[in-house]
Amino acid sequence: MVLPTTPGATRRLGLFVIVAAVLWHLVAVLSPPRVPPPKDTEGRDFASYYYAAKVAAQGGDPYDKAALVSMANAEATRADVHPYFYPPPFLWLVAWSPVVDLHQGFGLWFLLNEMALLAACVALVRWWAPFSDAVAPLLAVLVALMYGVAYSSELGQANFPVLALIVLALASERRRPELAGVLLGIAAMWKMSPALFVVWWLVRGRWRAAGAAVATAIVSSLLTLPLLDFWHQIEFYTQILPRFGSGDYNGLTIQIGMFANHSVPNLLHQAFPADDNRLSGMGRIGSTLFTLTVLAVGAWLYRRKTDDPVKTAAQACSVLVAMLLIPVYTYEHHLVFALPSMLMAVVGVQRGWLDRRLAVPLGIAIAILLYDQPAVRQFDLRVVTDRHARAFLIVQEAKFFALCFVGAVVTWLGATAVDDPTRAPVPEPA
Repeated sequence: MVLPTTPGATRRLGLFVIVAAVLWHLVAVLSPPRVPPPKDTEGRDFASYYYAAKVAAQGGDPYDKAALVSMANAEATRADVHPYFYPPPFLWLVAWSPVVDLHQGFGLWFLLNEMALLAACVALVRWWAPFSDAVAPLLAVLVALMYGVAYSSELGQANFPVLALIVLALASERRRPELAGVLLGIAAMWKMSPALFVVWWLVRGRWRAAGAAVATAIVSSLLTLPLLDFWHQIEFYTQILPRFGSGDYNGLTIQIGMFANHSVPNLLHQAFPADDNRLSGMGRIGSTLFTLTVLAVGAWLYRRKTDDPVKTAAQACSVLVAMLLIPVYTYEHHLVFALPSMLMAVVGVQRGWLDRRLAVPLGIAIAILLYDQPAVRQFDLRVVTDRHARAFLIVQEAKFFALCFVGAVVTWLGATAVDDPTRAPVPEPA
């Protein structure tokens, strides 16, 4: 059978793929979780944001875990709550939540996340549509098949609003740098790691975008004073944030060496073990050296200014991967930030910007990143077993290695793609 290759037939096939992918995504996020949540975890991770907002609304300290737990106990919703460790302006994102109960808030948060995911996808498609007709269907398939996407929704995480702001900022940066800086500044004050893009902008001489991002970060903290007083904000910046590098996320008790931690500090923690929730001295030194190396290598590779849309998009994708490799904790749900990088790598191979021989290893790496993490863990524990230490480690860190490979591919593209003056500038997001 010969498939039709007319433009109309290709568009219809692409539309069919998008519709099928959207339906698959809805089934994945609306059906009962494949892994039932532990008992007494109403609201999942969203509960931390919810009770932080409620405590702050009553004039309390949202960074005091005991205050969050006390309120949850008083409402008979949970016996324990994860500590809150997000920047003060993040409270604006959940400022509405105290007017509803935890169950209702979790449902509204799910809808907000789905809208943010849609906004991120639409913005990315508009930004990269000139690269390939396959951008939209490829992205739809990646979103539908990625376990981390459904898992992020299941946990009530805050990844999609941040991802949407990052994509909108990057898509706007060329023509509206001040707007891009504002959007990126907000993203960085909801989740600190997007601040890496400010460093990238400085390397490229995008002073207005970088300046707007820094100014927005300062102003957003001032605007948060009605929600959180000055001294509690100072507490975050002087006491909580500086401890992130050691693995102390305001008292978070999840082990650094857990199976689904996909960061470089995790490997350093395994090589130089210490307390389950802290990096050893050698681990901290290694983590710091890795961060400095990433910044130095990135600055050297991207030192030549370019307005080529392919190179700048690929460079941005490499920064997204760095956002995942540098922090102490990179959970399965955080891998959604690698979606643009996977898409760019595939489009690069499709268009011939990258060596076609990369297709097979790249396909394997992406399949690993998309796959169901609990299934990988069970395979490692039951089939490989820790009696085969090297094989066990390879399977355990398979997603980490896959992420590194995708990151290397987009970094190479960002550094070596030929500047093509005939490429039309990408359109601005609506």
